[in-house]
Amino acid sequence: MSPVLSLLPSAKRRFAAAALPVLLAACASAPDTPPSLYERLGGAPRVDLVAARTVDRAVADPRTRRGFEGAPLATLKKGLAWQMCQVAGGDCAPEGEAMADAHKHLQVTDAEFDALVTLLRQELDRAHVPPSAKNELLRHLAPPKQGGVAR
Repeated sequence: MSPVLSLLPSAKRRFAAAALPVLLAACASAPDTPPSLYERLGGAPRVDLVAARTVDRAVADPRTRRGFEGAPLATLKKGLAWQMCQVAGGDCAPEGEAMADAHKHLQVTDAEFDALVTLLRQELDRAHVPPSAKNELLRHLAPPKQGGVAR
């Protein structure tokens, strides 16, 4: 008998002796899966916060505000949070149109896009997202290149 179990009263000792194999089996059979990118970002609370702060800053920033004029901010915040959730493997239901379609009429310049990415990067840092998760998210969000120009 274990020295620790011998210190317990008999009823508790019998319970502990019976429960120990079950607990050990549960621990041994638990999958050792790493957390998803969405979990490493902080899940919905942190993703929603980062999206809201990024949109708020983009609306006020002279480098990016042109593309946000007259747009419904609550919808933009929700859309950015949803896009981040989707590309990071979170459990988020599809909403709205694809980002490329939603932005097609805006003719976003490379400078505007780069400025928005800078704001997003700063907000991820401000929210204490680990650098590896931040960089992985930004890689997923990067638009495909066509002819050397981001579209």
